[in-house]
Amino acid sequence: MEKTKSYFVPGSNAPGLSPVSEAPNSKYLGYRPFDPVTKTFGEYSFQTYSQIHKRAENLSSGIFSLRLEKAETLDEKAAVEARNWPVCMYAINRLEWTLTDRALPMQSLYSVALYDTLGQESTEYILNHCEASVVVCSLDKIHKLLMNIEKYPYLKIIISMDPLSNRQTVSGVPVFMPSPYNTGTADILRSWAKTKNVVLHDIHEVEEMGRACPIAHHPPGPEDTFTMLYTSGTTGNPKGVVGTHRNYVTAALVCFSGRGEFKGTPSMVSYSPLAHTSSRKYEIFIFFMKGFTGFYCGDVSKILDDTRALQPTFFNGIPRILTRIYDSAAMQTIYSPGIKGKLAKLAVKTKIHNLKNGLGYSHSIYDKLFFNKTKSIVSKNLEYILFGSAPLEAHVLDFLRVALGAKMMDNYGMTESSAIGLGQSQDDYTVNSCGIPNDSMEIRIRDVPEMEYFVTDSPCPRGEILIRGPTVFKCYYKDEEKTNETLIGDGWLASGDIGRINLDGTVSIIDRKKSIFKLSQGEYIAPEKIEIIINKNQLVSQSFVHGITTKNHIVGVIVPDETFFAPWAASILLRDNTQNLTKSQIENMTIKDFAQIKLVNSKLLESIQETCRSSKLNGFEIVKSIYIEHIPFTVDSDSFLTPTYKLKRFDAIKHYKSIIDHLYN
Repeated sequence: MEKTKSYFVPGSNAPGLSPVSEAPNSKYLGYRPFDPVTKTFGEYSFQTYSQIHKRAENLSSGIFSLRLEKAETLDEKAAVEARNWPVCMYAINRLEWTLTDRALPMQSLYSVALYDTLGQESTEYILNHCEASVVVCSLDKIHKLLMNIEKYPYLKIIISMDPLSNRQTVSGVPVFMPSPYNTGTADILRSWAKTKNVVLHDIHEVEEMGRACPIAHHPPGPEDTFTMLYTSGTTGNPKGVVGTHRNYVTAALVCFSGRGEFKGTPSMVSYSPLAHTSSRKYEIFIFFMKGFTGFYCGDVSKILDDTRALQPTFFNGIPRILTRIYDSAAMQTIYSPGIKGKLAKLAVKTKIHNLKNGLGYSHSIYDKLFFNKTKSIVSKNLEYILFGSAPLEAHVLDFLRVALGAKMMDNYGMTESSAIGLGQSQDDYTVNSCGIPNDSMEIRIRDVPEMEYFVTDSPCPRGEILIRGPTVFKCYYKDEEKTNETLIGDGWLASGDIGRINLDGTVSIIDRKKSIFKLSQGEYIAPEKIEIIINKNQLVSQSFVHGITTKNHIVGVIVPDETFFAPWAASILLRDNTQNLTKSQIENMTIKDFAQIKLVNSKLLESIQETCRSSKLNGFEIVKSIYIEHIPFTVDSDSFLTPTYKLKRFDAIKHYKSIIDHLYN
């Protein structure tokens, strides 16, 4: 039993920290099997806490034994036996990812996440920087690793999350899914790996090795490394953020503190990358609460199909996904024509009033008429949505609260603070506020004179947010200089974000310190602040603002909103007689087509400029020319968003250089 209690918190006897012993037969991790004949995903299939725990024990023993076998010298063998070495995970969110994450602490090993969005150069850098000798990956990553194996001198073992045979069970437990490769292809991969002196097994083979030769648990301590997450950042090589067991246990325990209790079983669909701190935090929270996690099918565009299949009580909200939910629910209600739309608007107004006056989320009449249906867009069991990374507009946030009947709360944190820092409480209905410090955490601000933010500002102090508490990271791996720049002494973490302490004691994020640049007249520009304002325009989905120090104004790249832009652009052209286009031609135009028309560009620019003026931006903060980009920014390796959905500004500047030059000329 003691081994079970050391599953996450070594030696802990506190109640609630031993889900494996307390709920052995409860469902824990699930996936949707894919039917290659119908090309559809089925209902969720789950494995229990005891099944996952046993598999994790076997896997941890198998990984350790394999690595020990590959030790070539006595010193290397001693280093392996000393533990505290990394295992890289290279896959989208899936059951085997979390299974491995649960297995590694049993031998005091830690995980490092690889993901394609960082690009090949960063993958190479991470593998060598952390000196990873073992990679656990999905089948589609094996050839990428073998093709570049000469660049990875430390890599000795590759473990496939997908079976390299047609076996359907391991020790009576169903495997994730049949191998998409035939036996011949698997043999080719094994032979290829052998020629490169790399051991290749599938995860089920490694589990069988561990089952045959079990190794006693070697549990870590609270200050030992649990995971190392590399921040993609906006420039330079990614930094390895060392997170301890104390960091992540605390993060999981406080992330819902002050937010009420679940009525149903805590549950979620895992889709936001597990290479991102918040996803790990929520998965561990679900584990502590003896809840269940279902993994998405692998396509974010179908995430709502997954939530409807699972019917979870919690949704980890990404602003872009939430905006998509808003568009769908609004079209069914407030944007409906005639009496239905008018009644829906009254229903929304009434429920928002009731909610903010302490009368709860339910309405006996309007829920039956409208909101039971809109709630089902996500899940009929939905209770909580936590979101972060970007603010939601007030009308979107208020609408979703009543349309989904769920508590929606903003969060603020960063990888270096284990995604903990600030959080709204369950009765905080303010907008553009991240709430108050999470339990166990402290927040303060310091002057940023070059941006004219001061703690003495009236009526609200403003400055760089500093964070202190048990979730603050240990260090940047092998980078003392950057560590000392970020951990500034006495336990304080410098976030690089500009915050405002509001009159009610909550904190709002208003700017970003590190992305500022200067125009020719000496004015500082904070592009993220401007982009947030531009994105409030209903016609805009995403934006990228840039300026050149030799110029006196800024320009922008605009990704239009998929729902509202095309009808708006069509109406512009239908009212204009100079384009020589028929009504049929206009109605069949795509966003890409509209983007080529100067009149549409100029009208969109006027709309954006009006949005900026109404938000009281200075003249030099308003874009003077724009380029309309029909391809959205994504987290794909050739796009411009980090896994936390922040703009990779350096990459965007490089990609759009010729367009920026053209906009200035």
